[in-house]
Amino acid sequence: MRGMVVVIGVALVACGLWFYATVEPVDNTTILTENASDQVAINSLPKKNALPATRADNTPEETFIPTTNRCAQFRYDLNHTKSKFFEQTDLTPYLDKGYSADDITLAIILMDSRLSAVRWRDTYRKQFSPINQANKIYGGQIKSDNRGWISRSPFASDARTRWVLKKARAGEVPVGTLPDALLPDDVATLILNQSIGDDTIKQFALALDDINASLGDEQALGMLNILDAAIWVGRNDLARWLMKQGVTLQSDPFIGGPLDFALDRLHQLVGMTGSGGKPKDVTRQLAFIDYLIGLEQQATVAPFENGYFVNNTGRSSYFFKPEGVSSILERFGYNLFAIPKTIPPTKTAKTTQLMDELSAQQQTYVSDNGYATAIKKQAQCKDYRANVKHHWKPMFIDVGESEETDKSLFNRAPELVSCRRSYRNFKDKNVGRTSEFRPIMTSGINGNYSSVASALNAAPEWLPLFTHRMLERWPKRYPELVNMGLISDDLNYLFFDDGITRGLTASTLHKLNESGFDLHTLDRYGRSLLFTAIQAMNLEALTFLVEQNVPYYQPGDAPDPLYQALYFAATRGHEQNAYEIVSQLMSYQPTITQAHLNQMLLLKLRFRQTYDNIVDTFPALASDEDSAVYPKETCRL
Repeated sequence: MRGMVVVIGVALVACGLWFYATVEPVDNTTILTENASDQVAINSLPKKNALPATRADNTPEETFIPTTNRCAQFRYDLNHTKSKFFEQTDLTPYLDKGYSADDITLAIILMDSRLSAVRWRDTYRKQFSPINQANKIYGGQIKSDNRGWISRSPFASDARTRWVLKKARAGEVPVGTLPDALLPDDVATLILNQSIGDDTIKQFALALDDINASLGDEQALGMLNILDAAIWVGRNDLARWLMKQGVTLQSDPFIGGPLDFALDRLHQLVGMTGSGGKPKDVTRQLAFIDYLIGLEQQATVAPFENGYFVNNTGRSSYFFKPEGVSSILERFGYNLFAIPKTIPPTKTAKTTQLMDELSAQQQTYVSDNGYATAIKKQAQCKDYRANVKHHWKPMFIDVGESEETDKSLFNRAPELVSCRRSYRNFKDKNVGRTSEFRPIMTSGINGNYSSVASALNAAPEWLPLFTHRMLERWPKRYPELVNMGLISDDLNYLFFDDGITRGLTASTLHKLNESGFDLHTLDRYGRSLLFTAIQAMNLEALTFLVEQNVPYYQPGDAPDPLYQALYFAATRGHEQNAYEIVSQLMSYQPTITQAHLNQMLLLKLRFRQTYDNIVDTFPALASDEDSAVYPKETCRL
């Protein structure tokens, strides 16, 4: 199960879709915002710190007061430091002690991560590649880095790549001695560049001293030879030709092999939902997958759980959702689950012995790098999480399609109203991703307002989105838009929260104000621009709006700014600047309700120091279990 979660997590990162989904939401160091699915679209990965400097023995440690933020950051930093141990430790001497490569690989997996283990194993098996051997002579001068699609671009390539591409386009096969001799990595470069034809690649491949030689460790993780490169980019005919020339299929139970690269190519064609790709191309790729299976190749697949079909090498080269597996079966009659799978080696007594030996060294390394009291802090965080879980057990509610009234949702939990509005607003904003709307925005950007007006007359439902996009990105154009009648009467300040800009900055608000926009204008829900500042927990923007006397709002069926701020701090964990933001809002002397006190009680539980700072200044917000209850419902995260 752990491997499955890691793989899914990596795949989601690759897609830019990080959603934290545990019972206790992780605090995050970035701005929080509600998105379409009533979740918080956040980068939940804590900030990457450099390896901590070694702490002198006589240097007192800073007092550690656990909060969700601090515990998550501590856990990340500690794991990062543990991983550094494996990056900086030469493990090859253990091979001379009688341990196998499998023992070392399994030890790294169990003590760190599968990805770290795969990296070590891939580097180890490529150590005698021609380019690595050449670099021992030439001091690492020969660079051929083809880690992914971006390296295939001539605008992001190294000198060696440019050299071999120039040779190929001129039809000149390199001859001579190193460093100008042709290497397998050079041929891989040509294979990965779609502008180079197969015939040219064949000429270069035949000129290699050893066509079956290994690629260097600068190549994409898991790519062992030029055959893997050909399969990865879908040059299946070339791959068959290479096999006839003697390039062998080489698979590894931990790293994967040719069949995994073929499945990666399938994923590139159809996507994780299996709905993409031209039928002809997909059919051809499935036939090649069957061809490799006929050659007794196996795939390195994670244990089947919840219907996902996922690569299990830690690098997550392919990732099919359950609906993707079903779509491929329905469209092409092909069952991914029938593909033969590798069975990796399992832990032995030798593995355990090695882990014991490495564990002591790792602990010393971790202690020397600033974590001498790691065990104590881990215990503190464990107790803290147990205490939070004991008191706060909310039900996470999906209200996107709810038909309840705002008042009914508000009475259950005020944020449920905001979450549903966010969901509906996201659907409205999706029009901005359509090919029909983009030309309208382009015309607006270019100042061709007559063209915009004509298009919006035919599709008036797009006017609100256009208005907000223009005000957000070009606030000084407000007078021109007014003159052309391109300002919607139906404002919705959620349009300013797109998950990236997350509200209007103080600078944008200044420019809007200078351009004549009335900052006191309320949107369709009766909200002032205070909403955008709190939605982003943007203290600078909020301070400016308060200085401009932007009105407070406190409807009876939706969150007011103070509740919104307390909710983001206590429930969503964005307590940075919470004291300052609450102080600004309390200047309006809002009516304190039970809902506010409930969030304060949760803040007290999760972020006691922030709670104390607020209550010391604003005693009316003091809360305890006699006057409040822990929130029982909240939006699904």
